[in-house]
Amino acid sequence: MRDLEGKVAVVTGGARGIGLACAQALSAAGARVVLADIDLQEAEKRAVELGDGSIAVRHDVRDSGSAQNLVATTLRGCGRVDVLVNNAGMNIGPRATVDITDDEYDQVLSINSRGVFLTTRAFLPPLIEQRSGRIINMSSIVGQRGVAMVLPYTASKFAVTGMTQSLAAELAPYDITVNSVHPGFVATDLHSSVVTAFSSLEGRTVEAEDAAWRAMVPLGRYQSAGDIGEMVAFLASDKARNITGSAFNVDGGLLLA
Repeated sequence: MRDLEGKVAVVTGGARGIGLACAQALSAAGARVVLADIDLQEAEKRAVELGDGSIAVRHDVRDSGSAQNLVATTLRGCGRVDVLVNNAGMNIGPRATVDITDDEYDQVLSINSRGVFLTTRAFLPPLIEQRSGRIINMSSIVGQRGVAMVLPYTASKFAVTGMTQSLAAELAPYDITVNSVHPGFVATDLHSSVVTAFSSLEGRTVEAEDAAWRAMVPLGRYQSAGDIGEMVAFLASDKARNITGSAFNVDGGLLLA
């Protein structure tokens, strides 16, 4: 069943990884998808693959002007917007806090948390005017429980969790729901690079490090980007119309431990 037939969904960082999986799940549910990404060429390629009227827009989440352009282009090209998925994000390699530079900290926060603020703020006028909408913010398990060696990323994702709750309370009178999704260990190239970096820090093979990470997950396996996309598609649908201000862990039970 195509729960999102006739809806328009915008996904930031939608050209690859979890963002692309979200776009694919939303498209499969019937939504027309706007792939917003700083890599316009890759986003255009993915929009063609998705079909069904999907479009690509270059968007730098650090720039408020870019956010305004994304809104204008979406409304001009699609006529409306119903779902905003704030997915764009980045991380630096794991390292001790004393070794993190000012620029590195600012870079992570500017994309992962300030970017959510700027993009969301730009989309609020049309969502409020139509008195409906879904905002889904991509946080992380480290947005609920801090871990060592990734302080900027942890800080940025806790900020996203807090913004989600604040927005949910503010926007409820307009029937706009706001929720956050918290991936665990997702099998992506980014995750592989993190495992490799930690293996070097801890002085063991990549294979041993990977096995240790898998052992932390009660279900004994990593999640897929598609798992995250399915959760996003659910939260975007009317099936989730009475859910707001909530955090959804897609982590194989990792935070049970």
